[in-house]
Parts: sequence; structure tokens; C-alpha cells
Amino acid sequence: MTSVTLQNLKYVVAVAEHGSFSAAAKALYISQSTLSSAIKELEAELGTQLFLRSNRGIQPTPDGEDFLRYAREIVEQSRALERRYR
Repeated sequence: MTSVTLQNLKYVVAVAEHGSFSAAAKALYISQSTLSSAIKELEAELGTQLFLRSNRGIQPTPDGEDFLRYAREIVEQSRALERRYR
């Protein structure tokens, strides 16, 4: 079992912000399959689905919304830390 990483959190936040895996992957400069696999692995590890997937995009599940609140906070704190010490 692997742990949740900052990179995982950045991926989840990007997918939520961009509304699709393809747009998020483009913004992150990674392939859509890499991003999709990373999110699926995270969901499997957590034992919960974070996003509802459809041909019209994605939507966070209730658990996904809860996870996103924490993820956004951690990602923003990470960015603040980088700004402070760069």
C-alpha cells in the first residue's frame, strides 16, 4: 500500500478544476492515461470513488468533494511554503 502523495493531490485538484481528465493532463504536461491511472490507483487505495466519469466530463462524488477540500488546502499550503522559501 502506497501513501497519498502531494503529486496525487495536485492531480485530483487539477482534474476538478479543469472538469476533465484530458484538460487536466494537458495543463499538467502529462498524458491522459498517466493521469487516469494515477487517479484510479488513488481511488483503489482509498477505497472510494472520487469522480463520476461520463462522456460529458467528470463530477466529484460526495467523498470526492470532501477529499478535494483537504487536497486544495494542502496543495495551497505547499505552494505557500515554496513561495516563502524560494
